[in-house]
Amino acid sequence: MTHSIGTLSFRPLTKLACLFIAAVFGVSTAAADSLSGTALIRERVALPPGVVFEAVIEDVARAGAPATVLGRTVIENAGQSPFDFTIDYTASDLDPRGMYALRASVRHDGQLLFMTDTITPVLQGNGPENVEVILKMVARPAAGAMPSLGAHGLRLPATFRGTLPCADCEGIRHHLDLWPAQYYHLRRDWLGGTDGTLRRDEIGRWYADPERGAIVLHGASDMPLFWQVTGPDTLRQMDMAGAPIMSELDYTLTGDGSLDPTPLQAMFLLGQMTYRVDAALFEECLSGVRYPVAQEGDYPALERAYLDAAPTPGGPLKVHVEGGLDLRPAMEGPDRMSLVVDRFIKVIPGEACAPRVSTASLTDTYWRIDTMLGDAVAPMENRREPHVVLQSGPDSRFRATVGCNQMIGRYTANGAALAFDGAASTRMACPPPLDALERRLRDVLDRTVEMRLEGQTLDLIDGAGAPLARLSAVYLR
Repeated sequence: MTHSIGTLSFRPLTKLACLFIAAVFGVSTAAADSLSGTALIRERVALPPGVVFEAVIEDVARAGAPATVLGRTVIENAGQSPFDFTIDYTASDLDPRGMYALRASVRHDGQLLFMTDTITPVLQGNGPENVEVILKMVARPAAGAMPSLGAHGLRLPATFRGTLPCADCEGIRHHLDLWPAQYYHLRRDWLGGTDGTLRRDEIGRWYADPERGAIVLHGASDMPLFWQVTGPDTLRQMDMAGAPIMSELDYTLTGDGSLDPTPLQAMFLLGQMTYRVDAALFEECLSGVRYPVAQEGDYPALERAYLDAAPTPGGPLKVHVEGGLDLRPAMEGPDRMSLVVDRFIKVIPGEACAPRVSTASLTDTYWRIDTMLGDAVAPMENRREPHVVLQSGPDSRFRATVGCNQMIGRYTANGAALAFDGAASTRMACPPPLDALERRLRDVLDRTVEMRLEGQTLDLIDGAGAPLARLSAVYLR
């Protein structure tokens, strides 16, 4: 029988029981078995040629001791995510006392780019029911990678810096870290005020505002923060209502396309804590980002309270702490941003973080084009990612691009009916394959007569009921 857990499909959920039966009745268990799965990268980045994917099954039962490798697979020139893999192992090597976990990574020229950051139990029957093997970015891809330009052309992940005008201080120094997964870290220092330099740090989520050509930060601030995107590496502050600031003063943050995360301090944080094999993880409620918990500061009090109140061993428990985020050594690869607990406040049994996913609206949503006419669509090197925006209002205008010219026109929508009219465009000469992709987009828009909007997915459909394109709402509030 084949069992499926999340993105993994494998047979040996009862291997340890089989070993026991084999030992009692003398049945041979030397035959090799295999574990198949898929590893995914959620960030929309193109990997450079020649990346190496590795997946390993390890026995991690002994805390503090090196993990014992049960099986390994290495894929040279692995291409792009997702990565399908199979790991062969010998069933007789399974130890009934063992705790087996899957670890995966992607490297380029020896540099670790992506890796799993949570324990993924395998080959045993007591693991979680919805396991996902997700690879998290630990380093920016080396030269030769293909950065995609996301919302309004921003090159992400990246750090933006600048000192902005201040009415009653010398200036407000900003350090803003943005990730394409739509979360951010922000540090602000009010310089030379009457009480000296004041500091405020926060984390949160951002979304794109197509009408303003801006991104909006939602975090611990009392009001959302609006930033107009004026270039791939440039943001200009807007006022609290989201209007441009009419001033000759410099309200600009700039970056160079690289990410240099800043440590954050003195924040009150709510999140879901899990604890396995002497390692704690904290999923911050507002951003949804997971951080390892450093075993320092007031961590012992947090761990004791978790162990006393957790509903199930290793299960999630909502906790409230005061602390910060800083780089700490990882078991493998570069240092990782980790939660440092300055003060444990309380545990909150029976509560969970509120869901963050919004239901997409047809209008004023940034619709990324994922497929057209049955083929996957991917962003090209240093080009805008293919997308469509349908603006609300009496004019019912739309704009669309595949990364070269911008098409502008009108649309009509009535129930499930949708049609695009008179798409004019700029006349830039598009290099291959953008020229063919642009013709395909124009064909899709001309043939669309119907739509199907479900959750965060929009399908464009022709007169015969056949799908023309699939779009995803990726920059939602």
